[in-house]
Amino acid sequence: MGFEVTVLGCGEAFDERYTNTSLLVRAEQKTILLDCGYSAPAPLWNAVHDASELDLIYISHTHADHCFGLPAVLGRMWEEGRTKPLVILSQPPLLGPLRGLMESGYPGLAARFQYPIEYREAAPATPLDWEGMRFAFAPTRHSVTNLAVRVETGAGKFCYSGDGQFTDDSRALFAGTDLLVHEAYSFEPSPIHGDFAGVIGMAAEQNVRQLALVHIKRTVRRGEWDRIQALEARAPEPGERLVLY
Repeated sequence: MGFEVTVLGCGEAFDERYTNTSLLVRAEQKTILLDCGYSAPAPLWNAVHDASELDLIYISHTHADHCFGLPAVLGRMWEEGRTKPLVILSQPPLLGPLRGLMESGYPGLAARFQYPIEYREAAPATPLDWEGMRFAFAPTRHSVTNLAVRVETGAGKFCYSGDGQFTDDSRALFAGTDLLVHEAYSFEPSPIHGDFAGVIGMAAEQNVRQLALVHIKRTVRRGEWDRIQALEARAPEPGERLVLY
């Protein structure tokens, strides 16, 4: 089995029309959620109808549009009677704040969960083997520490950048991948965000087979859509499936 990647959201932090960037990945008979911002829960539950389906949630960094949906997602799993264990994977310094986020959102609720949560550490240069998949991580250049992730099985390689401009380490992580979903905020270069030309050029140099651009600045998406559509990369819409075999 290969990868099926559903784009739950492709928007930036303050976009009123597009859900925060979040991806649902199905591979090796497992279901993974990549990032869970404050507007992600509704499209997630429209795509996943069983509270026990999710096996792992990966959080790239702690900006609200990438993790503030966790209390709602975890709370609904509890309300619907989940007992199956869940893995939350993120950088070691973020695991404590992610636990605290649940307590801030719904004080005392986590103590009543019927399902155990295993917090696993994501670190650069330290691959993680889990359920027939190998995860690897690399930092990008963002306003807070962000780790891009590569998920690899015998069927292929899939990468997600989280937020930020690529680095030498993340370039190497993306090399030869079958599908890369990368943040591209604007046409202008930025020290903390990807730009269209830079990301597209990097992906070509790293022999990326398919490239999808997300987290596009809302004013750019609205005002320069024709220019975006002319790029040599796709800008997927919410609900779009990117299938990799």
